[in-house]
Order: sequence, then C-alpha cells, then structure tokens
Amino acid sequence: MEDFNLRSYLYNNPLLNEDKVKLPPLKKGEVNVVDFILGGGEINEIDFDKVRDKFNKALKKGAMTFGVLAAVLGSPDMAQAQKTQLKNDVTNSTWFLDSQQDFENEEMVYSKMMGKMVDNDRFDQDVYNKGKENRNYNPVSLEKWVNNLGQDSTVYKQYQDSEFHPDSDGGSYTYSNPTVSKTVVDKDVEPWAGEDWSQLTKKGNIGNYLWSKDKTKSITPEIHKELKKLDKGKKFNYKDWKQVKAKKYKDAGMSASDFQSVDLDNIQSPS
Repeated sequence: MEDFNLRSYLYNNPLLNEDKVKLPPLKKGEVNVVDFILGGGEINEIDFDKVRDKFNKALKKGAMTFGVLAAVLGSPDMAQAQKTQLKNDVTNSTWFLDSQQDFENEEMVYSKMMGKMVDNDRFDQDVYNKGKENRNYNPVSLEKWVNNLGQDSTVYKQYQDSEFHPDSDGGSYTYSNPTVSKTVVDKDVEPWAGEDWSQLTKKGNIGNYLWSKDKTKSITPEIHKELKKLDKGKKFNYKDWKQVKAKKYKDAGMSASDFQSVDLDNIQSPS
C-alpha cells in the first residue's frame, strides 16, 4: 500500500515500547500464551531461538494480542537486541487487497430504493475535511487490506482527476489519480483461520486464494482451474458459473500464469 508503512506504525505505537506504557492487564488465556513463549529463567542465545519460534507460532495462530506482545517485549530476561528481533518479526508482513469500492463521501446520499436522500453510513468526516479545499466532488476509493499476520487496514483515497465520456445515454465519468487521505489499521491481531462461514472477507484466509504479483488481485483455486482451461482454448460455456467467473479475468487481460499460491511460512516482507 503506497504512502503507508506498517513497520513505522507499529514501532511508534506505545504498546510496542515497554518503556512508554504500563503493561495492560492480561486475561487468563493471554497469561498462558506469555508463559508458553517465555517459559522461565534468563534467556540466552540458544534459548532465544526457541522463544522466537514460539513467538512466531503464536503470531501466526492469532494468539498475539497487544497485551501478550507488551508482556513479552517487557520481559527483563531478554536483551534489547532480542526484543528488536521480535519487533521485526511482528512487522514482517505483506498486505493483500481484500476489496475496493468507490463511494460518494457526502453526509447525505440519494437512495434509489427509498426514493429520497438518506444518511450515508460510509461518510468519513476526516476524509471530507481533508478534501474540502478545492473539492471537486469526485468519489472516494475505499480499500480493505489484510496481511499475513491476520491484521486488517482500511485506506481512503481521493480521486484527483475526472474525465467525462459523452454517449447516447447522457455520458459518464471515469476517475483517476487517487491519493491517500486516511489509513486506519486494526490494532488487534485476529485469528488466522476463519472460524465460521459468516466471514466473507479474505482476512485470515489469504492461503485459500492465488494472488497476482502485486497482491491486488486474487482468484480461488477452482476458478483458477477454469481459467487455465480457457487459456488452453477450451470452448466457453456460459451456463457454467465457474467459467463465467474465469472469463471475467480473461476479459480483463489476465491469464492463469498471472496468479501464484502464497507460501505463508516463507512470505516476504515488503520493501
């Protein structure tokens, strides 16, 4: 995500600096996680490898709450260099685009269903104020991102340019040159795996998709299989919903080779 640095965000958060904040009260489950990671006694170089391994297991399983993180980094038995290494592990993340949608960032919007102006539940005052000077009434791009640590982020981008395209129906606008207006990061690490079928986002389910190189496009394995068939020249069957979805990727200029599975254990950090 451009103009956003997760490493900087987390390093500057007081909960990641044991010298700036009082340790938050831990729940029983969090105490168990801390005991699992640290064990007991002074931590030497050999023991730290085990601590780091347990730390990353807890991280990947979604057990690393900010309370646990603060307790581990606040341990008097660890050297500062060891704590720095754990901080690096926390911020070793790659972001994946979950969804993107344009919306009108006005307090009131017209509802076709209601036939009248209604309150806009997506309205964001911070973004509205930031774009108030020379406002051109362009829509705002709302992006939802998730990362391999189970965190999520919402990014608001304002389109700076617009172009009108006349046609027989009256014409339409296209928008371009979006710039970041606001970024909100969920501070709590959520469970890595989705626990129920009501979870409709890709959060916690990154491994269930194949991803484009820039991590902004995703495809399920079953649709990817159909896309491979279309790439090889298989006749398109409009009655097959899987092929219909696969053809949308093909019509957008993408092929099966544009997507790769993600190795969650060896995922690379963004530069």
